[in-house]
Amino acid sequence: MPEMLKWGGGGCLYCSKAAFTLVELLVVIAIIGILIALLLPAVQAAREAARRMQCANNLKQLALACHNHADIHSGHLPAGARSSTSLTWVTFILPFIEQSSRYSQMSIDYVPGGSATGSGGYVYEADDSLPGGHSLRKQNVRPWQERLSVYTCPSNHREEYQFGTFATWPKLSYVAAAGSTAIQLNQPSPFGWIVSYVGLKDAVGANPDDILDTHSALFGMRSYANNTEINTPDFGQISISQATDGLSNTLLFSEVINTLSDKSYNANFSDGRGAVNMGTCAFFTAYYEPNTTLPDESNDTSGCHTPTQLVTPKCPCIVIAGAGYRLSARSLHPGGVNAAFGDGHLSFVSDSVNRNTWRSLGDASDGNTVSLP
Repeated sequence: MPEMLKWGGGGCLYCSKAAFTLVELLVVIAIIGILIALLLPAVQAAREAARRMQCANNLKQLALACHNHADIHSGHLPAGARSSTSLTWVTFILPFIEQSSRYSQMSIDYVPGGSATGSGGYVYEADDSLPGGHSLRKQNVRPWQERLSVYTCPSNHREEYQFGTFATWPKLSYVAAAGSTAIQLNQPSPFGWIVSYVGLKDAVGANPDDILDTHSALFGMRSYANNTEINTPDFGQISISQATDGLSNTLLFSEVINTLSDKSYNANFSDGRGAVNMGTCAFFTAYYEPNTTLPDESNDTSGCHTPTQLVTPKCPCIVIAGAGYRLSARSLHPGGVNAAFGDGHLSFVSDSVNRNTWRSLGDASDGNTVSLP
């Protein structure tokens, strides 16, 4: 007679445990896979929301830095740039974002350009003994080798700009508003560079039925009048009182995508968009809405990739020799860009914003006091 099962306090001692069948195991694995697939988009969306919030916080810090600058400079914002390859607002606000030590390492004093001996010009010096407020000086390149988080959107690429064989610095994520038309070089006074903006007629190959008037923005520069730099004390610093449309209705900063550092167009220069330590790349214009599929426009090959190669997604570019610069606000945030306004408030602007509204927001004094819906 078979031995009877013996029972302990916790149950049967000899009962065999039932195992999963192969089918059951596969079903469990499939369920887990489905749950992960459902959860992953939510996790990614949450991460992107956090990155977008951090990006907006960076823009807030930059806007506050500009107002702190104005508080101790008679109501004037920092100069936009001194010339096409000179220092920009990015450098001038360093003391107001707790980067005084970095600022003190740089050669800020203005030295007229045009000399190859070190007294001026755009040459890269092998030592730090010669002054000159150009972005290619060794003492102005070296402090940028460490990327600053306040200038970097967490959603953006991490790229560097290569200028010739001697200067490399991180591309940054934020650009200043440069009106609603285009930045045009070599204009006679009073146009200069950024204090006023040329209309698009005979400039950037625009549709002749879509010409905008010349107006102004919140960042200025006096340079390139009749191809000669003007050494003014403030380099075109703009008073916030000149924003006659109202600071809350005028763009101050937005985003730029750091284009991948290819040299498809120019063997000596990588695509310069995002290299905002240089005047030509430190600004966006509100001619086209954010993240437009229409190309950015540059007047030389150092600002673009080869037009037949879309090296960086969402960043088409063309070169129109002898014209100007028109870079649109772009970001890797789905659906729009973060933007800071003259009064310091922030907004996430949709890619589908009305084009005329966006243009009016990009202009400080066109008489259109529009606001976002």
